[in-house]
Amino acid sequence: MIRSMTGYGRSEGSVGTNRLGVEVRSVNHKFCEITIRLPKPLLSREAQVKKQLQQRFTRGRLDVQVTLNGAGEATKRLEVDLGLAKQYRRVLKELKATLKVKGDLDLALFTNFRDIITVTEQPTGSKRLAQAFHRLLNQAMGRLERMRRREGNALARDISRRLQRITRSIGEIKRRVPGVVADYQQRLRNRIGQLTHGMSLDASRLEQEVALHASRCDVSEELTRLESHLSQFAAMMQMPEAVGRSLDFLIQEMHRETNTVGSKANDAEISQRVVLMKSELEKIREQVQNIE
Repeated sequence: MIRSMTGYGRSEGSVGTNRLGVEVRSVNHKFCEITIRLPKPLLSREAQVKKQLQQRFTRGRLDVQVTLNGAGEATKRLEVDLGLAKQYRRVLKELKATLKVKGDLDLALFTNFRDIITVTEQPTGSKRLAQAFHRLLNQAMGRLERMRRREGNALARDISRRLQRITRSIGEIKRRVPGVVADYQQRLRNRIGQLTHGMSLDASRLEQEVALHASRCDVSEELTRLESHLSQFAAMMQMPEAVGRSLDFLIQEMHRETNTVGSKANDAEISQRVVLMKSELEKIREQVQNIE
């Protein structure tokens, strides 16, 4: 069944003292465009996240937002570079002796050198965090997928109703086509009779003109192609893979055939049916733009 490109999925859970949340949103897009926002401890997972999304979604603008609360203090630690501190001490003692400077080399002096004591991000619990993240990501993607499927089912029902109306209009046009030629023949007879004031007519010449008109307004090929496109469209909507682009192409072809029917038939009743069909096709086209 078809899937919509619009959807939303969210999942959250706890990792130790931290709270992890994953949101995945999607809207329609011609291709598959992915935006990922990760907290620092999970930045290395970006390529893997993108690959997982591409495996499950083929079209749409996907936005992944991951939040990690309470992780600041737990992932930071002070580190002391003792080797560098010893070098500072040696150099300062040399300066003190050379310049004959008074004063003690106390601890407060060393705290002024910011490269001795640094704050670093720690990978403590990174494996556990990554496992929880991918579990929550899969849950969020699953919820997004289910929502896109529900939206797709709603689109499919609406499109099916519109396809049925188009099919009925095609049937009405088929029934009307023979009457178009008969009406033209009668109008032609009446017009010639008015111009000739009741004089005898050349029956063969009249039949030739009627046959020529019948050939010009013959829309059987266009209607046959339309019915074929409708059948293909209905079949594609049942396929499990992404068919949005194929459906969009078929809609364009149906528009073209419908326009040809309207221009060739040259009949008011058929023109009304064509207007109705074009209206339904345009509404279907709008729906198809949101199909994966």
